[in-house]
Amino acid sequence: NGPAYPWPAYTAGGSGYGAPQYGTDYFGTANDIHFHDPLAYQWDFSVDHQLIGGFALRASYIGMRTNHLVWAPSYNDMSYSSTTPAVDPSRRVTDRPFPNWGIVNNRASSANSLYNAFQLEANRRFRNGLSFDSTYTLAKNMADNQAHQQSFADENGGSRGTYFRDRSLDYGPVYGTRRHRWVSTALYDLPFGHRRTFGKSWNKAVDTVAGGWRLSNIFLWQSGAFITPYFSGGDPSGTGSGIIDGRQQYPDRVGNWAPANPGADGWINPTAFVCPGLSGWTPGTGCGIGTGTGALAPIGRFGNSRPGSVTGPGIVNLSTGLSKEFAFTERFRLKAGATFTNVLNHTNLADPTLDIASGNFGKIDGAHTADFGGNRTGQVFLRLDF
Repeated sequence: NGPAYPWPAYTAGGSGYGAPQYGTDYFGTANDIHFHDPLAYQWDFSVDHQLIGGFALRASYIGMRTNHLVWAPSYNDMSYSSTTPAVDPSRRVTDRPFPNWGIVNNRASSANSLYNAFQLEANRRFRNGLSFDSTYTLAKNMADNQAHQQSFADENGGSRGTYFRDRSLDYGPVYGTRRHRWVSTALYDLPFGHRRTFGKSWNKAVDTVAGGWRLSNIFLWQSGAFITPYFSGGDPSGTGSGIIDGRQQYPDRVGNWAPANPGADGWINPTAFVCPGLSGWTPGTGCGIGTGTGALAPIGRFGNSRPGSVTGPGIVNLSTGLSKEFAFTERFRLKAGATFTNVLNHTNLADPTLDIASGNFGKIDGAHTADFGGNRTGQVFLRLDF
């Protein structure tokens, strides 16, 4: 009896959709019919050297190119304008690729990334009660689907692309890849028991209690994530990216973002980022340029800052554990111990507020929880194996 949903005047019953209006209906989000799985090419080069005493060194270069990453643009973006806002009725008809629609969101597998890293590793095989592995990585990971992504972009593409016609606007450091990362692990058998400390007073009972304890440690030091200041509600480019699509916009960067003494009360210099094209703008106020009646006309470009223009707080964390195994018989063994994450209870600051229109722009009101960098936690355990 004909199509179930004739365009454009249909009623979708209880779904909440009414009859669409030309030029405003939302289409999203489609997946490209030529969607590809990501394809990665990796190459590396290492130099290893074995030293005396069980020590070894390794220096490595690691590279990886990834194609077909997810990018999430809107196919109904308009051209740049420095005179007429995107909401002007005349532009809806003449300047949209699909004038009968409002937003046409898609996911395409057309983004790319390039990872390069230098890695230096030192390790010691278990010997005389001690082993360790320590690795430092200096990395650079750039991709063109970052937009205002404040996490790793997932299979949904993360943040929406800023502008369909220019993917390079969203080219920048990948949020989750740290420029500097140092990870060290160590196992150490404490020198108690087995006549090592008690001399003639040693006996089997003392050794059972005091000997055989093993200390394990994981130490992490890394620089912060690459984060991106933004503002919402404005549309300086005149493309509709900010006012029709509602996508976060890049501010203009006009100075050094890092204050002399960064901390929770000011990780970002608030005067380093401003509303594009708005003379006399002050931090903490709105940025509504290019939005129509009563607002300044668009300036025909996006803000000049880009993804990852600020480095967030890093993480320092020491996690440690102490354990011992008691062998009662050949079949019955009891393992006892305690483990602690962030045993020093070091405060690792979270990322700051990144909205330049917020009165708290650049300030931090929380702590990291990633990489066990939150407050100190501990557990005590007993385990019987038989």
